[in-house]
Amino acid sequence: MFKQISNLHGDEIYLILSLWIFLIFFTVVIVMLLTMRKDFTAYMEQIPLDEPDQEIEKETV
Repeated sequence: MFKQISNLHGDEIYLILSLWIFLIFFTVVIVMLLTMRKDFTAYMEQIPLDEPDQEIEKETV
């Protein structure tokens, strides 16, 4: 396995690029989560609980 990694012959740019994309993506996600407003998170956590109740009410009416 390590022989494949050490003998890249110019393909190391793909490893470096994929690492940077990975790091940038998760850094952006962490920043978004830390700066997210608390009322938005409270609204979003109630969405899955509200939808089935509305469907049941529509079926019974």
